[in-house]
Amino acid sequence: MAPCSCTSLALVLTGILSAWAQDGCPPGFSSNTDGCFYVSNTEATWAGALGYCNIEHGHLAYIETVEQQTLLANYLKQHYNESSIHVTTANDYHYHYLHDLGMDVTGHTSFTFNVKACHDAHIALSQDKGVDSRNTYEIVIGGWSDQQSVIRDCKQCAHMDTQKRIPHPLSCSQYRPFWVSWANNIIRVGHGNIVGKSQFMMWNDTAPHEVNYVAVATGFGSSGEWDITVGNYWPGQFWLGLSDLAVEGEWTWLPQQGSLNYANWGPNEPDNALNREHCALIDIHRNFTWSDDNCEERRNFICQVDL
Repeated sequence: MAPCSCTSLALVLTGILSAWAQDGCPPGFSSNTDGCFYVSNTEATWAGALGYCNIEHGHLAYIETVEQQTLLANYLKQHYNESSIHVTTANDYHYHYLHDLGMDVTGHTSFTFNVKACHDAHIALSQDKGVDSRNTYEIVIGGWSDQQSVIRDCKQCAHMDTQKRIPHPLSCSQYRPFWVSWANNIIRVGHGNIVGKSQFMMWNDTAPHEVNYVAVATGFGSSGEWDITVGNYWPGQFWLGLSDLAVEGEWTWLPQQGSLNYANWGPNEPDNALNREHCALIDIHRNFTWSDDNCEERRNFICQVDL
């Protein structure tokens, strides 16, 4: 495959194709004079995304100039849409299913939220709606008077991971951001709205179940206010064809093995957190900067076919 020498990068979602000529492009791809491009709003691992692009005789996208970076950022700004879900939870430990409010997690493996509660913010990740005594992961943030957080394998069941070193993760007066992920049978929880960053709890379930529903609750003396933002790109992090899998710290564009002459890393990136981050992505929520991530995580992706 010839190395990419694109001077611009045009990206469109499946179904938003009218603005571009399609000559020579695979179904679902959009074209300009430099090539064909496809932006996925579904998720895959880095290898899975690479495999999808290869089937279409392409590769994960390269961004080799500031012009390509600018065009990509501008396109995503124009086509990113999001909706907000607000939930008020009473002091009753009653789960509110976000599916009833329009949040369908089918095909997804994470979500972000902001919560304001004095303590005991509960999240349920369930296989079946209304059933939390089995096939449910329960996450408690700021339980036990905002002193402890845990992951359980069902409602009020055994603690599979416990975090006591971060007291007072919640606030009675301010919204605090968190993310939850269940990719690859690993339940993970972190601070902030960047999935995969600032993790503080994790549990690898050796007997996993599907997560089809997400619910939230408060109780044990605490009520809560929740804001959940859902976008048409979810989680809004896109795999690129950039990796240092071959040699740690030597980032190259694959499969052409092109050197990295232009980069737009975010602050403190790449950081190779936990020595597990060897694939690069571009992130809507970090001003379209790049970061490294675990290649086994499921993210959106961008394919490119050179004409």
